[in-house]
Amino acid sequence: MSKLNNWCTLPTSMGDFRMYDAGDEEIRVISMGDVNSLGELPLLRIHSSCLASEVFGANDCDCADQLRESMKLMAIEGEGIIIHLHQEGRGQGLSKKIRAVRLMESDGLDTVEAYEHLGLEQDTRNYDSAVAILKSLEISAVQLISNNPRKRKFLQMNGIEVASVSTHPNIRPENEAYLSTKNQKLGHQIPLEGIGLNQDEVRFYHSDQPWGEFSNFSQHSIFIDGINWQTVEHYYQAQKFIDMELKEQIRLSQTPVLAKITATEMKDLRRNNWAELKESVMLKALRRKFAQHPELAKRLLSTSPQRLVESTSNDAFWGESTRRHWPESSW
Repeated sequence: MSKLNNWCTLPTSMGDFRMYDAGDEEIRVISMGDVNSLGELPLLRIHSSCLASEVFGANDCDCADQLRESMKLMAIEGEGIIIHLHQEGRGQGLSKKIRAVRLMESDGLDTVEAYEHLGLEQDTRNYDSAVAILKSLEISAVQLISNNPRKRKFLQMNGIEVASVSTHPNIRPENEAYLSTKNQKLGHQIPLEGIGLNQDEVRFYHSDQPWGEFSNFSQHSIFIDGINWQTVEHYYQAQKFIDMELKEQIRLSQTPVLAKITATEMKDLRRNNWAELKESVMLKALRRKFAQHPELAKRLLSTSPQRLVESTSNDAFWGESTRRHWPESSW
């Protein structure tokens, strides 16, 4: 494995990543931060290519969704590594993958049945190259972003300690059956029931998933004090500061993720009393969001009497572990 020292910046809507030359055209290494200087237990995504979804936007799987979510987590964390492997069709190659998908379309088979019909092994992917990269970087423990226990086991059998981080699928009509099959027949652990509406709660987190319009990252602008903000997150992050130029820099961030990253990088310049202010700031922003978007207000009222829960363990203050709820009278 060649040393990872040839790289370029990969500017994205979630921040500036690095793309490294792994010395093999079928292996791509992407990192948030210097890949040679990652901290202990870095986030890791070992991702097998899916041209259909990643390049052409196909909706019948969750591959591109998982990749984007991994990048978002790394951007927020400030570091992480993606090892992108050219292993189409669970290692069977693009030609066989197309044949299998065509059988699914024409004969109503699920992905496992289609592979069986063609006499193919269900998963022939190999992660030796990923292990070699990790060992060359002297990484012996990771937070693996995956719902695939086979991938986790492979790393563990090769001396890598693994803590698991689940991805949360964007469930669509085109991929719902496919995701269920991955769980039921391939042993994946996709949290299909983790987000949505049940008898007691509405659980939400990602803006592109069920109930995502309740997220601060949803694309619903708010108008406050004569200024327009792209999202609640833009407004909330900017209010951490007094300096007007810094506030404007955050307001003009391309995405809410970048707004959050900018504010995090400038944390030493925050208001001294931010801890006392942040709940009132959030409440003000949410009031404006639902007042200025009547369709959202109707959507919110439709959830009564369910409890609203931000379904994440990544946020120690607003996340589900704290179950924060303002008194009804405060609205």
